[in-house]
Amino acid sequence: MLFDGYFFSPEHGKPIASALAVKDGLIMALGAEEELKPLVGPGTRLIDLEGRSVLPGLSDSHVHGLALGRSLSWVDLSEVKSIDELVEGLRRQAASRPKGWVIGFGWDHECFSERRLPTRWDLDRVSAERPVVAFRKCYHLCVVNSAALTALGEDRLAELAQRGEALRDASTGELSGVLVEGGLEAVRELLRELDKQGVLRAVEAAIDEALRHGLTCLHWIAECPEELAAIMALRASGRLRIRLYLLFPPHMLEHLLALGLRTGFGDPWVRIGALKVIADGSLGARTAFLREPYADDPGNRGRLLYSERELRELALRAHEAGLQLAIHAIGDGAVELVLKVLSELPGGPRRMRHRVEHASVLDPALIKHMASLGVVASIQPRFIVSDFWVEERLGASRARWTYPLKSLLKAGVVLAAGSDAPVEPIDPLEGIRAATGEAQRPEERLTFWEAVGAYTYGSAFASFQEGFASTLKPGKAADLTVLSCGPEELEAGELEEARVDATFVMGRLAFSRVRLPEFGGL
Repeated sequence: MLFDGYFFSPEHGKPIASALAVKDGLIMALGAEEELKPLVGPGTRLIDLEGRSVLPGLSDSHVHGLALGRSLSWVDLSEVKSIDELVEGLRRQAASRPKGWVIGFGWDHECFSERRLPTRWDLDRVSAERPVVAFRKCYHLCVVNSAALTALGEDRLAELAQRGEALRDASTGELSGVLVEGGLEAVRELLRELDKQGVLRAVEAAIDEALRHGLTCLHWIAECPEELAAIMALRASGRLRIRLYLLFPPHMLEHLLALGLRTGFGDPWVRIGALKVIADGSLGARTAFLREPYADDPGNRGRLLYSERELRELALRAHEAGLQLAIHAIGDGAVELVLKVLSELPGGPRRMRHRVEHASVLDPALIKHMASLGVVASIQPRFIVSDFWVEERLGASRARWTYPLKSLLKAGVVLAAGSDAPVEPIDPLEGIRAATGEAQRPEERLTFWEAVGAYTYGSAFASFQEGFASTLKPGKAADLTVLSCGPEELEAGELEEARVDATFVMGRLAFSRVRLPEFGGL
């Protein structure tokens, strides 16, 4: 039993209890301490929250788990302000790890003094012999050095160049080392081959990071079979400490179909989720597919990664097999195509709660169409802060309808919030601050409780689990996010100083930053 706390549920916006009893991973009862005292028996553990506020366990609707776990050991380039600083950061990584690939992540050339992309010649200054790769923060573009290009091989590079995914230097015509979309995936394939033994460590590291930030359920986007094997091994041994809703890439679809696996199969800890399809790229890499060209790149509309026919066939196979679709679409052109394809599915998309991941650039008509179809918007509020350059990239009229969270909510679209980690920090409190803060245009700001709802009810709805988790009620999962603040801050919608002090998953204490006093049974 947890007592001396302030238990909030988003639909109320105020404390609804001071004590909560747990049995077999579920909430048994909640109310005043005196009301729950009769439930205390000889085997009851009593945990004193010492006046802390408690939310229903927060969920993240979009996490690249393996990439997150691996990125924790890569050099963090998120704060570099020039190409020289990027090179220096990679040099330090090379010096600390004298063998293998040199890997960095998180840079944004919009913040560089040079205002250009790095090239292979820049990264050759890090090492001439060892392969070097620096992933842009959007994870849709990377830069590699000459040794990494050699590792990819001439045939693969020729194929990528033909598809426009290995870019050439405008002045020399040589490959610049800048890779987008499929080019980045080719590098990731090499890294997976070189590090199969580290998959379990990366999975565990990602879970630790999520728990540290109060997350109790992750919509985990899988990359490879080894990753799934690691997750299942953790589950079988009882060492899985967070609940997972698994999203699968298209190259795993045949395996799902052959096994007859459908959305919802599994248990509270590991559940089959959606087929994750990437329809376009990112705004940062200028590969998100727009109806009209980029304002700062007039000859470019971005790119679709599937033709309409290909996307329709893939979506139909998944839909008819009982698999939810989670389709990445950032540009308004990509969103328009995805909604068209979803609207043509037999019976429509509402029953399967098909999702548009990101849904970044919209307009009133697209929002209305999403609402009419019952499509879920899987959003990443932290993009609002990171994409400070969006008006320059899209122009004022399109920027107005980029990340229009309030308009989506008003139209009746369910918002399922997440991070896209490691693209953005996995911390949901940062996402809540972004959705409600000054970086968001006033007409699109969410209220504090609307934002919390997107990380609780919204993410649970997007995974068919709103009846099992997301609110504090008897019979629901005892997933709890314990914050350092008291009730006044939450009632005022202020989280600036708050941090996560503890995370409970299915009634188990999965993370604690502080020592919570514990007492034996009476």
